[in-house]
Amino acid sequence: MSVSRTVAEQPCGAVACADASASIINHSRLCQQCASIGNTCCQKHEIYVTWGDCRRILAFYRKKDFYEYRGCDNADYADQNDDPLWQQNVFRADGSRRVLKWQANGDCFFLTAAGCILPLEARPLICRLYPHIFTAAGIAAQWDTECRAAQTTGTTAIEADIAGVANSDAQRWHQLLYNEILWERSSDENWLNL
Repeated sequence: MSVSRTVAEQPCGAVACADASASIINHSRLCQQCASIGNTCCQKHEIYVTWGDCRRILAFYRKKDFYEYRGCDNADYADQNDDPLWQQNVFRADGSRRVLKWQANGDCFFLTAAGCILPLEARPLICRLYPHIFTAAGIAAQWDTECRAAQTTGTTAIEADIAGVANSDAQRWHQLLYNEILWERSSDENWLNL
């Protein structure tokens, strides 16, 4: 796989929500267009969650029935030669990793007709970063081409209506994601008391 972390594991939000600083960010207009035709990145995609993601989701959702361990449905995704840190710390020995559960129809566990029920600060870091493409080395200067909006919309509109966050936020989330990935090997579910 070339530059890592593509849509195989990442959705973006389908509703506007408040970030941690309580300012409203409309990073959803283009995502809502996809949702209106019943085809979003929140459907039938495997969303990896760190233990940090699990703790943030648990603080909002109050139940821990939202994740499971599953192998890759997309064989290309299992090839992470371009990001050894990801390969070594996300995947377990059996090839599985912690992902959000799906509803019976393949939608993300947290996707509703109105969009994602998780506020931005509780969403998995991968969801917050989508449609950015990244590896441990950093965020690429391109969008995931599997994002329908990225296929048909200019960069300025994508930045405003999907990513909708300052580059500093994306950089901060990227750093936090890899810090949490490195933490994976030294923690387990029992230690985290989820």
